[in-house]
Amino acid sequence: MAKSVSKQVPQRWLAGVSLVGLGFLAACGGGGSGSPSSSTSGSHSSSSGLSGTVAVGAPMADAVVRVLDSAGNVVASGVQVNSSGAFSGVTLTGTGPYRIEACGHAGDNYRCVYSVAQGAGVANVTPLTTAAVLLATGDSPEDLMSGPGTSLDATSMAAAQTTLRTGLAAILADAGVPSNFDFISGDLSAGTRTGYDRVLDSVGVTTGEANAPFVQITPRLGTGNLYLESGSAPQGALTVDSHAASVSLTGIETLFQNMSQAMVSDSACRANLPGLLASTASMSFDDPNASQGAANVATLMCDFIGDSAHEGPGFGVSFVSPTLGRCDLSGTNPICRVSFVLKMPDSSLKAIGEEMAVVREGQTWKFKGDVNPIGIHANAALQRTQTFDSTGALAFTEHSRAFQFDIQAVTGLQCAKVTQKDSNGADVLLAYYKRYSGSPQRLSVWRGAFGALLTDPNDVSGQLRGSDDSQIQLPSGTAGDAAITNFYRGGRTVKVALYSNANCTGDLLLDGRSEFEVDMMGVPPLSDRIEGFPWPTLTAGTVNSLRSLTLATDASGTFNASWTFARGYTGLDSAAFCSDRQCGGQSNSRIGDVDFSAAAQSVSVPLNNPGNGIAVIASGFKMLALYGRTGEGMGVQNNFIYCSGTIDSFGQCH
Repeated sequence: MAKSVSKQVPQRWLAGVSLVGLGFLAACGGGGSGSPSSSTSGSHSSSSGLSGTVAVGAPMADAVVRVLDSAGNVVASGVQVNSSGAFSGVTLTGTGPYRIEACGHAGDNYRCVYSVAQGAGVANVTPLTTAAVLLATGDSPEDLMSGPGTSLDATSMAAAQTTLRTGLAAILADAGVPSNFDFISGDLSAGTRTGYDRVLDSVGVTTGEANAPFVQITPRLGTGNLYLESGSAPQGALTVDSHAASVSLTGIETLFQNMSQAMVSDSACRANLPGLLASTASMSFDDPNASQGAANVATLMCDFIGDSAHEGPGFGVSFVSPTLGRCDLSGTNPICRVSFVLKMPDSSLKAIGEEMAVVREGQTWKFKGDVNPIGIHANAALQRTQTFDSTGALAFTEHSRAFQFDIQAVTGLQCAKVTQKDSNGADVLLAYYKRYSGSPQRLSVWRGAFGALLTDPNDVSGQLRGSDDSQIQLPSGTAGDAAITNFYRGGRTVKVALYSNANCTGDLLLDGRSEFEVDMMGVPPLSDRIEGFPWPTLTAGTVNSLRSLTLATDASGTFNASWTFARGYTGLDSAAFCSDRQCGGQSNSRIGDVDFSAAAQSVSVPLNNPGNGIAVIASGFKMLALYGRTGEGMGVQNNFIYCSGTIDSFGQCH
């Protein structure tokens, strides 16, 4: 009989980003199909038709397309993108240029990408066309998807593409793509990992706002960081690893298709999965007792998938076409990080691991599992709390930003040093972590008085606040902006150095290394850009429902919520309802939890107030929390609080 793995696999394996501290409520993300636009285009291909491919390297899962003309009229919305990333059947009306938005899942993160068409024909929608739109206009692409817009003319777009091609010259050459390639109309076959699709696999492209809207490009098959603003000289450069030309990426798609076939049944999993795993496969799920080798890891994975009575999803799931992360091509067997996402029986998506990898053994790509011999996760988190007074008016708003570095407390590890790069490539200290007494699962932040971070691991005032203190809250205002700017200008990875003593002097070697680079899951906005983040705004009806809700103990009910976005879109995918500020996962005051589609802008939260809970009265404390992630994986939490009493200057309800 297969052993149960419900005690071996922590909830994090299915949760992705863990939001703790800062008052964050723990939540699991769950995606679904759909888009912010729900109407359906009934148009068909014609001489005035528009078609193209939506891709982020892999095809974008469950994506839909929306098109506006130059006057801001909706030409089409809700246009479905097929499993290969292709869309068609858009009949153009009005006048160009036509602005295009495609929203769907990259991995399990919901995101939108943008493009433009001057008229009928082919218009691909990718992170690179998104970058071109920003560089052509100097505006964030999401701000261009309403109202008139004529600035995306052919001349401006051509100049933007030239800027991109110059910065990507080495990437294009590696992929065998011409130096004058058109990212909008050029040939793109999503998931083939060749040509334009290899270019998309080879770079991470993000957009954001600092002094001005910017494009940041980080390489996956090389090194460097490229920072671009419209009308300004590029900063940084990208290089391609000398071994990249000999490494084909095409087999990665085949590997995941074969792994999906192995998920059909328990027998298929146990018969076929071992042959798809690397001889060096390893999975620890941050547990000290890691499974090693293809056979053992396959057994663990099959046990987990089939354990539907606990945390497993059950067989009949499939793996989503993976997005590529950074690759290490220096060894005999190239290693590439990949997203590791299951499509569930209800079509929702669940990430089942961070820092997962594939390895090319001989000429065949195989699943490796953990990319590092120690579990290290680097996440960012952003929170907004809004408090409404007894009249329903917004009385107080507070924002918080944080980094969280979870470093597995493996045997012998006593200290870790986390650094980032600045724009000059120099190491900048973020924090020291040390081992708390007892048997902690992870290291804790080394702090001084009032929780301040210490820069000296031997500071006599240093202390550890507990066994689960891994989050670093950033100072408010510009004081918290330096580290964020470094991630923009110096690259989105951190280096974690491991030490065998509390003085942080003796290197701890794991598989011959004491330093590990880890990708950040998103980066928070700068202080003066927080208000402009795509926050949800509750409808007036939802605020009134929050004010008036009552629920006795030992009773059940439903809270209906809906929201809009003033700009852009954030993929919110779960909600909680609380009758008290102390509202952890096991609290009696947490009376409602629900997952929903990241494309939704409304949700019904089922409420169940236990007999030993807190009676919800109209004048009492109530909080709705909405959770989600950005397209880069940053955790986002929105707290909406009703307070009929006095709200002090710190936002506390009395």
